Amino acid sequence: MGHAAIPPVAGSIDLEWSDDALADLDRFAAFLQDQSPELAAIVADEIIARAQLLSRHPKLGRPLSTREEYRQIVMQVLGGTYAFQYCYDGNRLVMLRVFHGHEAR
Repeated sequence: MGHAAIPPVAGSIDLEWSDDALADLDRFAAFLQDQSPELAAIVADEIIARAQLLSRHPKLGRPLSTREEYRQIVMQVLGGTYAFQYCYDGNRLVMLRVFHGHEAR
């Protein structure tokens, strides 16, 4: 992925998911369930797997606002673009929201 120059934190940090982020995953699954039921689980699993990158590199994303601990990273997941918004305060890593690139926010 081209992140070899970014040093990982010592070990890895557990990634927690907020209720809003879990609701985002449910929203994606519900949308995809109508299109392709088997794809819904695959996409959700891949989003979760991609987010795990932050466990080793929590500062990978760019600051989201004037507060350094709120960050965002945009990643490709199975051909779709997703924005992952998260909080990392040096001790705790929490996924706040996940948005598909086509969503109006």
